Formats: sequence, structure tokens, C-alpha cells
Amino acid sequence: MDPAIRFVKSLFKSYYSSASCKLKPPSNLDKREFAFLFFDRGEMIRHVGFHSEEKLRSFIKSGPPSHIYYSSAYYLTPEEKDMDLKGWMGADLVFDIDSDHLPTPCKEKHDKWTCLDCGFVGKGLQPERCPNCEGRRLKSESFYLCRSCLEAAKDEVFKLVEEFLMPDFGFSSNEIHLAFSGRRGYHLHVESEAVKELDQYARREVVDYVKAVSIKPEVHGFHLAVKGSYTPPSLDNPGWRGRIARGIYSFLSRASLEDLVALLPPSRRHEAEAILASKDILLKAIESSPPRWAALLKYGRRFWEGLIAKAVELQHCEIDERVTTDIRRLIRMPGSLHGDTGLIAMPLTLNELDTFDPLRDAVAFREGEVKVYVEEAPEISLMEMSFGPYKNSKVRLPSAVALYLLRAGLARLV
Repeated sequence: MDPAIRFVKSLFKSYYSSASCKLKPPSNLDKREFAFLFFDRGEMIRHVGFHSEEKLRSFIKSGPPSHIYYSSAYYLTPEEKDMDLKGWMGADLVFDIDSDHLPTPCKEKHDKWTCLDCGFVGKGLQPERCPNCEGRRLKSESFYLCRSCLEAAKDEVFKLVEEFLMPDFGFSSNEIHLAFSGRRGYHLHVESEAVKELDQYARREVVDYVKAVSIKPEVHGFHLAVKGSYTPPSLDNPGWRGRIARGIYSFLSRASLEDLVALLPPSRRHEAEAILASKDILLKAIESSPPRWAALLKYGRRFWEGLIAKAVELQHCEIDERVTTDIRRLIRMPGSLHGDTGLIAMPLTLNELDTFDPLRDAVAFREGEVKVYVEEAPEISLMEMSFGPYKNSKVRLPSAVALYLLRAGLARLV
């Protein structure tokens, strides 16, 4: 066995055998399908069922697996290999928020992507199509331990919960279960009888609402005749009506001169300075009861529609639609270790999320050091310490840092 694999397996085994293990098996355990990846096997082992938490924990300790998953779905016979014979009984509503999908400025420094059709290489957020050949077969490479990206993912979680799940859909905090993914973001599970039997088409409606797919702002009161409306949209309105109003307010409150120029047609761009100078007046117009949207409409249709587009861009939530619409999705078990980072997929309450720092609080291996040869690696922050950057270096590193570099293919044991 490869020495690096032996080293990583020993660490994982020690975690799952320790009293500090955070593993949190799902509710209705005997109705869930489980799946596992192992360090020394290529294929996923799935269609596994357990009738008790004790047997599940015993199986995990005997491995240990590199990745542990369970189904969002409930089945009559979860161990049945034929999906049509499992007896689908319903599924949790699951959301995956991944920093890879968020347009953070730091991606230009640490992310790159390659077009598999023409070989073109780009930096930053992966586009939908290659700008060189229009191909869609793109492969991204991300540096997962970026604090800014993880903070952006956390902000998106708060937006999903506080702007959508609780006020618009009416879920309680007791029905929302949260966990750090162990790598790039967070997973949210809604366990409620209200969503259990939703099919993929109904879940698609949820996705479209949260992501503002094909939204028509005029339906929510944001049309050119809004200045004559008896009940114009206001900041405290529910749903997208209030959300767009708050988005316009938020954008204007921090807009730069360049931001405003971009919303105006060439013939009116000279008005951007006047708009910036009267920002406080415009914000008070939005705050008034009823809001005086005419103060913004006077700058023209293009400016008005641009403001609305910016508001929707700010207020929609970036979720992975494939995860939410899948009624048989396998999702990482909270409290398990992520096989590519060694971090804990930490289960969290909503109250704990605010102060949670994954680069500090999700570190499983805080003791021990190991010597590795690092070919090339950027600076890494873990446990409130920084390591690197390294290039062709032999260094002694904490176990958690060495494990990450080994699993990322950036280092080898010496």
C-alpha cells in the first residue's frame, strides 16, 4: 500500500474511533441508503442499509471510508440494488451551496479552468462555455481552503435561510439542518412532511423561485407605471416584491460612479455624477411610505431596468439545482471526514453558523507532525496559522496540513 494512503487511513481510523468524532447519522436511519468510497478501491460501494446506528458506526470504524454518503430519500428496502424496487417513500429537500459557483474576486488568484475540447486555459470563475471554442466540456481546478470563498458561501447560507426558507416557505429552524460540506461550502436539509413527497418538478419550482429563474419584475410591481401606483413595492413587502426593493436599495447604497455609469445609455452617462451626489436623497425616497420610485424613473428606462437587474443579481441565491431537484440524491453525512481535505463535514445549528470558521473549527487532526516534500503549493491557512507558499521544499508540517497537501496531490511523504 502507498505510504501516503496508509498514513491518511490511520488518521481517519483514529478519528472514527475517538470520543471526539462528530458523526451524526440521519433520522430514520433504517430507511436510508448508504454509500461509501474507500482509499484503496476505485468504485463506490452503495445500496447499503443499516438497521441500527451501532452497526453503521461499526462498519465505518472497520474501513475506514474516505467518503460517507446517505440518501436524501427514504426507502422501504434501501439495500435493494434496483432503484425501481427500493420503494421510494419520499425525500428531504436538500440544498448545496458551493463557493465554486460564487463570483468572488479572489478566484482570479487561485482558480483556473481548462477546456477539454480545445485546451484553452482560463483563470477565475468557470464560464458556461469556453470563450475560445464555445465548448461546454470544462474542467475546473480550485484551491478549496480560501477564507474569502468560504465566507461568501456562509453569506449565501444566511440568505437562503433568512430570505427564503423561513419567511417565504415557512419552515421553522427545527426543520432546517445544516452542515459544512468539508470542502467548498454548506449543505442544508429540510426535513418536513410538507416537502417529503414533492417530485422533481415541484422541487424545480423551488429552485427557480430561489434562483429567480425567468423572474418577471413587472409582475411584482416594478413596471414603468410604478410611480402612479396606489400601492407601490416597498422594502418591507414579502416575497420578491420586497426583495427587489431591498436589492435596489442595497445596490444604490454602495454603488460607485463606475457602477452608475454602466447602467446609463451613452447619451446620459454625464448624469452619473448627479445620481451619486444625490444618493442619500434617492435612498430616502425608497424608504418613504409609500416609496417614491419616480425619483429613480426620471433617469430613464435603461437605468430603471438596470437597477432591477442588479437587485435580482444581489438577492437571488446561488444553489446547485441538480442537488435540490434530485429525489434520490446521495449527500455527505454530517460529522464525517471529507476524503479530499481531511476536514470534518461539521454539523451546525443556525446559531452556531455565525461564528463558525471551517479552517479552525472543522480541523480533525490537531496533533502530530509529518515531513513531506511539496512540489508547489500556495499559502494555506489552518488552525489560525499560515503555511507556505512552498515550491520544491522538504518541510515538517502539522498532520492536518500535510494530509490536505497529500490528498490534493501537491506533496508526498519523505
